[in-house]
Amino acid sequence: MDFVKIARAIGILNRTFQSYLSKALSETDLSYSDSIFLVNIGNRPGVSQEDLSHLLAIDKAAIARSVKNLEKKGYIQTERSIQDKRTKELYLTDSGKDFMQFMDKLHERWAAHVLQDINETDIESFATRIDMMGSRAKSFEE
Repeated sequence: MDFVKIARAIGILNRTFQSYLSKALSETDLSYSDSIFLVNIGNRPGVSQEDLSHLLAIDKAAIARSVKNLEKKGYIQTERSIQDKRTKELYLTDSGKDFMQFMDKLHERWAAHVLQDINETDIESFATRIDMMGSRAKSFEE
């Protein structure tokens, strides 16, 4: 197994994707990190801060700061959960939904470029395997 080759490719994909998004976001009041949170909230309306923390493998304090910031900027709103009053559910506002459409276009453009000439079966297989790797990475303890 050529782990170095795999790690290098994942690193290149991550850095170039982050750079691409950061440039596209430079005309907005949002950062790369903000965009990651908003996209995940948009894909999971009503997600809790704790679930978002687990999903993205980001500490709860960072999630709480970002939620406060995004709420202040008008991109998300929070609601107390009916099942557990201690839990905040996160939803996109209309501004957040507009931003989500902007991000969808950016993601589609990026995916079209990096996945060109790769067939759908291989893309689906890769997506399944990289998701599995991400799950294992979150549970890794040294």
